[in-house]
Amino acid sequence: MSRRLRFQTREFEPVELTWRCAQRRFLLRPGPEANRRIVGVIGQAMRLHGDDVRIFFAGGTCNHIHIVAAFRDAEVKAAWTCHVRANLSKELGDLYGWPGAHWEQRSSDIHIVDDSALYDRLVYVAGQATRAGLVRRAADWPGVGWIPAVTEGRRLVGVWYDRTRLYRMRQAWGARPASRRGRYPTLADVAEVRFVALSPPPMWAEVGEAELRAKWRALVEVAEARFPAPPRVLGAAGVLRVEPHDRPVKSKRSPAPAVHARGRALSMWWAAYRAFESAYRRAMKALRAGIEGCGFPAEGCRPVCRGAAPSG
Repeated sequence: MSRRLRFQTREFEPVELTWRCAQRRFLLRPGPEANRRIVGVIGQAMRLHGDDVRIFFAGGTCNHIHIVAAFRDAEVKAAWTCHVRANLSKELGDLYGWPGAHWEQRSSDIHIVDDSALYDRLVYVAGQATRAGLVRRAADWPGVGWIPAVTEGRRLVGVWYDRTRLYRMRQAWGARPASRRGRYPTLADVAEVRFVALSPPPMWAEVGEAELRAKWRALVEVAEARFPAPPRVLGAAGVLRVEPHDRPVKSKRSPAPAVHARGRALSMWWAAYRAFESAYRRAMKALRAGIEGCGFPAEGCRPVCRGAAPSG
C-alpha cells in the first residue's frame, strides 16, 4: 500500500506526529545535553515558522517521540517536520556517534478530528514513560520536561548550534596564516539559546492560566491511572545509563491509523481524503504531461519542481 498523501482539512487541525528511531535503537535517550539539543532544534523551528505552528504537548521514550501539534496548512507541516527531523538527526547523531539514518521512516501523521480524540491522545502521550515501565510517575521522566512545562509552567530552554556559521568560521580559520589563526572554532562559539512555548489545546484555549495547569495535572493523573507503571521500573537513573546504540529485544509493531475519530466524523474524514486524493492524482498526471495550471487542491502540498516539468 502506498503512503497517504499529506492532507489537512482545515487550518490548525490537530495532528499527532510520531517518529521512531532507526532499528528501534535508543537514539533519543535523554540526558542534559540531549534534552537541550532537542528543545533547541524545536525552538529554532518555532522561530522560523512563528504563528504558523502550535505545539500542544510531546512525549515518548528512548526510541520514539510523539508531538501533538497544529499547523496552518499541510505545507507548513511538511516544512516544519522536515526541519526538525533533519536537525534532530544531526544533533543527536553527533552526540551519540550515529552517522547513519536516525529515523526509521517518514513520520506518521495522524489527524485528530475532535476534542474527545485530542484529549485521549494527550493522555496516551503523557503515559508513555510509565506504560513502558521506565519510571513510576510520568513527571519522573528525565527527558525534556514537557509535563512540568504544562503542569507547573516551567520554561523549556534549549540550545541551537548554528552549524552553517560554524562551517564558515572554520573555513575562514583555515584560510588565515598559521600565525594568525587563534583558537579553532567549536560548537560553543555558535550556541544560541532557544525557547519552546506550548500552546493550550483548542478545548482549553479560553481558560485561565491557573485552571489550565489544573486541567493538565488532572490529565496526567488520568494517564498514570490508564497506563500504570509495573511493580519494577528502570527508574530515571537507569534511563540515563541506557546505551543509545542498543535496542529492545521485543518491539511492538502495529499499523498506525490515519485519523483519530469515531462514527460519522471518521466516515466524513475519509470521504474528504478520497476526494482530495482523486484531485491530487489528476493534477499530478497533468503536471507530468506538462500542462500549465494543474490546479492542485489546497488541502495538500504542491510538489516542488525544479526546471522543466517532468515528462511521463
